[in-house]
Amino acid sequence: MSFPRTALALLLTAVPAPGALAQTLAVTGGTVIDGTGAAPVSNGVVLIADGRITAVGAAGDVAVPAGATTIDASGKFVIPGLMDGNLHLFLNGDLETLIKHEDRLHEIVLEAAQITLKTGQTTVFDTWGPRAALARARDMINAGEAPGSRIYLAGNIIGFSGPLGPDFREAYAPYVSKAFVKRINDTWEENTGRELLWMSPDSVAQVIRNYTTLGMDFLKYGASGHVDMNLISFSERVQRVIVEEGHRAGMTVQTHTTSVESLDMAIEAGVDIITHCAISGPEIPIPMETIHKMVERGIACSVLPITARRLAALEEHVPEGTLTPYMKVGAINRRNMIEAGVKLLMSTDAGIENPVLRAESPRLAADTVDSRVKLGEGHFNALVALEELGMDPMEVLKSATSNVASAYRLDDEIGTLQAGRWGDVVILDANPLESAYNYRRIHMVIKEGKVVDLDVLPVAPIISSMKVS
Repeated sequence: MSFPRTALALLLTAVPAPGALAQTLAVTGGTVIDGTGAAPVSNGVVLIADGRITAVGAAGDVAVPAGATTIDASGKFVIPGLMDGNLHLFLNGDLETLIKHEDRLHEIVLEAAQITLKTGQTTVFDTWGPRAALARARDMINAGEAPGSRIYLAGNIIGFSGPLGPDFREAYAPYVSKAFVKRINDTWEENTGRELLWMSPDSVAQVIRNYTTLGMDFLKYGASGHVDMNLISFSERVQRVIVEEGHRAGMTVQTHTTSVESLDMAIEAGVDIITHCAISGPEIPIPMETIHKMVERGIACSVLPITARRLAALEEHVPEGTLTPYMKVGAINRRNMIEAGVKLLMSTDAGIENPVLRAESPRLAADTVDSRVKLGEGHFNALVALEELGMDPMEVLKSATSNVASAYRLDDEIGTLQAGRWGDVVILDANPLESAYNYRRIHMVIKEGKVVDLDVLPVAPIISSMKVS
């Protein structure tokens, strides 16, 4: 991948060479909200050395070493780096992008990871995409070869087709060669596509055992369909096998559900996270019995909240849209989950918005109102939506920080401002506990103890820079 010369020069000043010792960084004077749920600390200090937090506390309790670089956060609010529990760094499955950039998928992933970092998300969880390209971008970021949010990835949704198959955009397939369709679908599926729906539990177990060796960070499978959302994909005993194989490999396992019964079956199968579990169809809310079961078993919900403004726009402009009734029922489910105490993870399903396709969308009037799926924008709207549903402000913060980390079993690494965690910090100009709109008021982003140069991100945009003629 090649970067513009000016951007590359700025990038290299922000990312030390591997092995170089980072200088101690002290964020002082701000109100520290550490993400654990503890009360905010006024005039606080966050001390970071070699990328890790070494101390957090009130100014009188934390000594700043001589020679440390100090960032004065007086009058500002210091929170952990934000996270998205369910997004798609490559979501651009239109034919033009797939054809033109077939060999550059990892560059688009990097662009996406830089958009998320620019908007305060220091860690993201990609729950469906081209595994090899995602892993390449993840490894480049981890090695300091490119800036971007820290990436954890699942690869394919087990049991789903690739982008040009029946679970997504099969209608595009007749307009390109069969060889191209096969290459694209194989890039996503990697032998975990719809053929698994015909297999016995033992056969599925062997496929999953092989798949877990390919370098993904967690597993995701489809408990119900994507296009045919009312259909159950895997029996409960096959779901149990997938979960067992993921756990055997030391991974968390999550599933895609879109109906009341697929949700309940996934709970019984022992999953760790349920993706967009507030979607239960166009008419029937989730029974409270099922919601309480999630709470009792500690299963997290990667939820897709939308604002009241967006729901109103959907009802006004696309009342016959497939997801409009789902979102109306989903709002009821999300409120019930908040009241019951389900561990919610802020998520968006977002990807890079293509400006040209957006301009040509027949749903433009609705798409431009508090977008959920626009990367770099959707998470801000989701946090407001959770606040609108009555979630406690501290819980709103946790939904995008410590809840995500603990659900993915990474709470000893990320998610809070505590000693030993990565030095991922967002400094806000206004108090997020007073209004969720204040998450937009980003003053500075720090990842692993290094101040991020927000002005250069994304470094080499491919999709987001497209111009509408």
